[in-house]
Amino acid sequence: MRMQAHLQPRHRVWRKKWWLAITCATVATATVSCGDKTNSATNFCRQLDKELAGLSSPLTSQSDVDVMVARYRRLGEVAPLSVSKDWQALTSVMQDAAKVDPNDQEAMEKFAAEALVANSASQRALRWVLDTCGVDLSGSRPASQ
Repeated sequence: MRMQAHLQPRHRVWRKKWWLAITCATVATATVSCGDKTNSATNFCRQLDKELAGLSSPLTSQSDVDVMVARYRRLGEVAPLSVSKDWQALTSVMQDAAKVDPNDQEAMEKFAAEALVANSASQRALRWVLDTCGVDLSGSRPASQ
């Protein structure tokens, strides 16, 4: 009897640890699964296909620019982790470009400095879109093609 009483608490501890491990594994799996459904290359390319006609439309008013930036934001919402930071940098530059006053020299210089810093990230994002979705959003063909 004395031996069973001694083993029983260890059994309970082991059982609690086992349930905790199972619960953690289940939550982790659910989190990863949910992320894969929305932030995958496939879903990004599908969203790009939906937005593509509007991305090539001429920008003739501030409203057109705002709609374009909203399209880039929607794409950013489904961007996979591998490109999300670069896509955010590209979107941020577009947002700021839409707001900058071309008659304000200081604002233009500040924007030019920001755009220069974000250039590498923007180029990586555009290259990823070309390589992954087969769509060239840069407005020009890459030198390798």
